[in-house]
Amino acid sequence: MSEEDFKRLLEESLKPIREEQAELRKIIEERVLPPVIYVETTVKSYADRYVTNEDHIRRLDKRLDTVEENLGIQPPEELTIPALD
Repeated sequence: MSEEDFKRLLEESLKPIREEQAELRKIIEERVLPPVIYVETTVKSYADRYVTNEDHIRRLDKRLDTVEENLGIQPPEELTIPALD
């Protein structure tokens, strides 16, 4: 068997595998990746909101503590904001 015959035989043998690979790549790019990208974006958005909300809670708690201290208010334990740390 010559080298050219071997190459031709190899190419013919690999053709179905390459076609299947192309189909799988198309499925991944069109059907799998878009939902994954959407989930990643959504999770990132929720994480950003969590950080922002945590900051707002800390600021509001600080303001409320100052007002309660100035007015001499001692809130019940169930109405206090627990530490976020």
